[in-house]
Amino acid sequence: MIDWMSYLSVVATLGFVVFFAVGPGSIPWMITAELFSQGPRPSAMAIAVLVNWMANFVVGIGFPSMKTALENYTFLPFSVFLAIFWIFTYKKVPETKNKTFEEILALFRHNNGSEEGGHENSATTADIELSQGGPEGAEKSSAHPKAQ
Repeated sequence: MIDWMSYLSVVATLGFVVFFAVGPGSIPWMITAELFSQGPRPSAMAIAVLVNWMANFVVGIGFPSMKTALENYTFLPFSVFLAIFWIFTYKKVPETKNKTFEEILALFRHNNGSEEGGHENSATTADIELSQGGPEGAEKSSAHPKAQ
């Protein structure tokens, strides 16, 4: 084996760990804080973290047999799953920047903004719901000035 290849593999592995940690690895903690208000947030966080650790466990248990079976192509299934999850996130998870919990709830209620006009139409629908008294059970948060 070429000497520099061992160093490249270490750098590539560290790069994977770093980019996973700042990318998809942090999603269970960030997304639940953005999508859920104070009431359901602890339950949502518990479910998200449970699913995250179960996935980590499955990967840890399954990796040795995958390595034996796939040899040099062991990371190919992970790349495929990453592409599938990226497409799912792009299509189904709404943009939450500068939106209140009520507006995010309206995006989910109206098919994630996939109606004609895209996200702009969903924001208008959220404004209409808020002007009519807002979604049922939605709490107004002092942390979000738009919600007041």
